[in-house]
Amino acid sequence: MKIRDIVPVALGESPADVLLSNARILNVFTGRLEEGNIALFRKRIAGIGDYTEGREKIDLKGGIVLPGFIDAHLHIESSMVSPREFARAVLSRGTTTVIADPHEITNVLGIEGLEYMIKTTEGIPLNVYIALPSAVPATELETAGARLGAEDMVSLVDKYPQRIIALGEVMNYPGVLKRDRELIAKIEILRHEYKKIDGHAPGLTGKQLNAYIDAFIRSDHESTTASEALEKVSRGMQVLVREGTAAKNLEALIKAVDVQNHSFFSFCTDDRDPLDIIKEGHIDYLVRKAIRLGLDPVIAVRMATINTALHYNLRSMGAVAPGYKADMVVVNDLRDLAIETVIKDSRVVARRGSIVAPLEGVYQAPLKKGAPMSLPEFTVESFRIPARSERIRVIGMKDDDLYTDSVVLDAKVEDGVAVADPTRDLVKVAVLDRYDGTHLSKGFAQGFGIRHGAVATTIGHDSHNLCVAGVTDEDMFRAVKRVQSLKGGIAVVVDGTVKSEIALPIAGLMSDRDLDEVVEALGKLKKAVSAMGSNKDILMLLSFIQLAVIPELKLTDRGLVNVAKQRFVDLFVRE
Repeated sequence: MKIRDIVPVALGESPADVLLSNARILNVFTGRLEEGNIALFRKRIAGIGDYTEGREKIDLKGGIVLPGFIDAHLHIESSMVSPREFARAVLSRGTTTVIADPHEITNVLGIEGLEYMIKTTEGIPLNVYIALPSAVPATELETAGARLGAEDMVSLVDKYPQRIIALGEVMNYPGVLKRDRELIAKIEILRHEYKKIDGHAPGLTGKQLNAYIDAFIRSDHESTTASEALEKVSRGMQVLVREGTAAKNLEALIKAVDVQNHSFFSFCTDDRDPLDIIKEGHIDYLVRKAIRLGLDPVIAVRMATINTALHYNLRSMGAVAPGYKADMVVVNDLRDLAIETVIKDSRVVARRGSIVAPLEGVYQAPLKKGAPMSLPEFTVESFRIPARSERIRVIGMKDDDLYTDSVVLDAKVEDGVAVADPTRDLVKVAVLDRYDGTHLSKGFAQGFGIRHGAVATTIGHDSHNLCVAGVTDEDMFRAVKRVQSLKGGIAVVVDGTVKSEIALPIAGLMSDRDLDEVVEALGKLKKAVSAMGSNKDILMLLSFIQLAVIPELKLTDRGLVNVAKQRFVDLFVRE
C-alpha cells in the first residue's frame, strides 16, 4: 500500500473500500470508548470519524470494536491440527495474530518441519509470525530428530526476514549462565538482526535472573507466582501470562497486574488443545477470565493486543487507529466478550463463532516426510523393571502445572520386579527413542489417577519421543504397538483392547483431518482416559513428562533427569 493512495480516503475525498458504521471503538491508547464510523482501505484503517461513503457498508449497530487479539507465545503443534485448521479454530475466537515457536515439529523434522509451518501459513487470514527455535534439541539429555545450529539461524533469517521476528524461548537457561558458545551465538545472531529474544526461565531469580536478562532475553512465560512475575517485570521483562491446557497460571499471575505496570504483561496460551479452544476459547478466554477475576476490561484488552504488539515491534497492530491493520473484533459487551464478528484485513472472516471466509494460502506445501518411527526392538519384557532397591524416585505430577516433584517412595515389588501401584496412584512410565531406535528408559510417576490400562503418545515435549504410562506391562506394550502402527498418534489400551486412538501423521504431532474430526476424536480419547479411573485431563500432562528444562524430575528416552543439575539420576535410591 502506498501512502498517496490511502490519504485521499482518510481525507474523505475518496470512498472507503469498506465502511463500518455505528461503531463504538475501544481506544487502547486512551482507554475510552469512542463513537464513530471506520473507513477501511485495502488491509488498513484509513480513518475514524464521520465517514459516509464506502464501496461496501457494514452496520455494526453499536457493537464495540476491539483490535484483533494477539497470542504472544504458542506452539501451533499443540493444537493437534494442521496450521490452517488451527487458524480456523482461533480466528473464530478473535485471534488474528500469533507468535508461533515451531520447535516441536523442528525437533522432529528439522528445517523441513519449520518450513512446513511457514509455508502452510503464508497468505492465510491469520498473521503467523515465527520465533526461530533456539532449542533443537532442548537439552543434550534426550534424543531428537534434528539439530538446529547457529549457521542455520543465519540462513533462515535471511530467507524469511519478515516472518521471523524473534528467537524462540531460550529454555536452556543453565546454558546461558554457563556461557554455552553455540547458544550465545544463536542469541547474538538474532539480536544483531534486531529480533526479540524470548525467554523460558521457571523460578529464576536474583543474580541468575540478572545474568539471564543480560543475554538480551526480554520476555518470559514460565512465571507461576505473582512475586516471580513482579521480579521479572521489575528487571525489564515482558511477562506473558499463560493459560494453556496443562499449565494454568492466569489466576495466580493476574494478582501482579495493576494500573502502573500492566503495559509489561501480555497473554499467551503456549500449549492449548483443540477441545479447549472450541469449548472455552483462545485469547478471548484469557481476557474473559481475567475480567472475571477483577481486572479492568480495558487493561485486559490491552494485554491481549497493544502490549504484545509494542513488545514485538508489530508497528501496525494492536489498535483500532489510522494506519493500523484492519484486524478487528466486534463484541456487544466488554465484560462477557461474546464475539459477534471478526474482521481480518478489512474482510469479515467469522460471525458468531463460524468461519465465513476461505482459508486459502499461497502454498499447499505438502509435508514430504511423515512421523519418524524407528523404535528400538521391544517386547512385553522390555517394560519390566527388576528391583535393585526398596526405594524409588518418582515423578510427582502436579495439576495445572508443568513443574514436577521428585518424590522418594517405597517400591511395590512382585517376584523381584518393581510394578505399578494404583492404590497409591503410582504408574509406570517408559520413553522410547523414535529416531535412532536406540534408547528405552523406564520410571514411575504419581498424579495421573490411572487405575488400569495404558496410554501411549508421540507428543512428548520437546524431542517428542514415544511415551507410555500404564499399570500393566502388557497394556503398555499393546499401546506402544498401536501408536507404532498408526505411524504417530495417541492410543488408550485397557485389558489388551484399544479403547480409543487418534492418528497424528504430521510428525507424530498433528492430524491431517479437519478440526471437527480431531475435536471429536480427542473428546473420545479423554472419555477413554476417564474410564481408566482418572478424573484429570492427563493427555497434555503426559506430553510434558519428558521436558527436561522444567524442574524437578523428568524422564527422557535416555533416563531419569534431575533438571536443576541437568544430569541423570538412578531410579533406585540406595540407602
